[in-house]
Amino acid sequence: MEITVGTLNSHIKTDNPDLLKAMYEYFSFKKPGAEHSPAYKRRHWDGKIHFITKAGKFKTGMLYKVQEALEKIECVPEIKDKREFNTDLLPWEIEGTQLYDYQETLVSTALEQKRGIIQSPTGSGKTIILASLIKALEGRKMVVLFTSKQILKQTYEFLTTVGKFDSIGICFGEGYIYGDIMLSTVQSIERILDTHLETAEVLLVDEVHEFANGEKTVAAIQSFPEAVYRFGMTATPPRENIPAHNLAGAFGPTITARNTSELIEDGKLTKPIIQLIDRTYDASGKDEDMSYLDVYDEYIVHNDKRNNQIKQIVEAITESNERPRILILTKSLAHGRTLEKLLGDKCEFLEGANNLSERYESIHRFTTDDGPRILIGTKILQTGVNIEEVSHFINARGMKSEIATIQALGRALRKHHSKEVVYVYDFMDKEKYLEGHAKQRERHYKREGHEVKKL
Repeated sequence: MEITVGTLNSHIKTDNPDLLKAMYEYFSFKKPGAEHSPAYKRRHWDGKIHFITKAGKFKTGMLYKVQEALEKIECVPEIKDKREFNTDLLPWEIEGTQLYDYQETLVSTALEQKRGIIQSPTGSGKTIILASLIKALEGRKMVVLFTSKQILKQTYEFLTTVGKFDSIGICFGEGYIYGDIMLSTVQSIERILDTHLETAEVLLVDEVHEFANGEKTVAAIQSFPEAVYRFGMTATPPRENIPAHNLAGAFGPTITARNTSELIEDGKLTKPIIQLIDRTYDASGKDEDMSYLDVYDEYIVHNDKRNNQIKQIVEAITESNERPRILILTKSLAHGRTLEKLLGDKCEFLEGANNLSERYESIHRFTTDDGPRILIGTKILQTGVNIEEVSHFINARGMKSEIATIQALGRALRKHHSKEVVYVYDFMDKEKYLEGHAKQRERHYKREGHEVKKL
């Protein structure tokens, strides 16, 4: 048996059809909701996503998984690697900055492996890790992909000012500047394909977990046939089989150096005091026949008792602290606006409709004004916003997603001289759907190694 390895795709060659059939089934996973598909109902599709074809073809990043599976049956294939690497690397130090030991480990390991998913906790300096990789690989054509225009612009500013890179380009919406190193949102990727699709030697993807699902995002990370160096960056790799294998196929194994708890112990992140507020059951059985959206709307968004609990928490914080910086995250615009009206003139609500200038102005007031300040945001504040001053964080959203929960918590863990710990508040909701989601959030916090108190 041999495995031919290419940049994007690899191929198992064997005269044992039973082995290929076994691998085809082993790397197959049921797609959620497949039973509702017309193709499934007509028995034209088995409802599974197959990550190895019946002919033995698979995405190259999965090579390590294929080898691990074959080792279990004591099969060691011959590897024929058809890729061509330019292994010349430049010093990756960024003038005026100093990498921590774990950052150096991530960069050096990634460059040695040439591809991988770099996992580093929120607040651990992913931008400097990204910049160091670009520095080491400078001189090659590169594509750096983002899902957020805000994070793209922040990264561009860092690379052009702190990093002082030459030939940095940027592409988003109406904005376009050409560069050999091209930063682009995935929404605008079509505009860089003519110049970079067939020639880029490096593919870097920020917040790569956001590329794990969706036809366009998965296609983007599986493209660029000359990009032998391929790295995705995230604090929260997905655990579910299909998105995890989508990322593995495009990038390869996960590379880690420190988890959140270790960085807190090392003094690189702020210790959170997580407090789960017990709530009474408000539905009185009325939620039994309600959909999730209706339950969420009535018992989170428009739940006066729950919203007043948030107000009471904010009042207690502002009475006992001279200059608190309180961040509140909501899922819906309606919830954010409701809380903004409830919490008074020291409170601002940021939403997607706010342009970048308005966002920066609000964040500037939040960080610099005297007295207490409260900032409410939706998903736009979940990732990519660096507000080190947050002293208190209220997760008002509910929800069950591990990625969303840990990303949100990460907003508050950044170090700042004004705080020794950060106080985190979440709610043990009791209504249908919401109770299960609250218990899942509790598990997510504990899995990260955080101490959790119930009030």
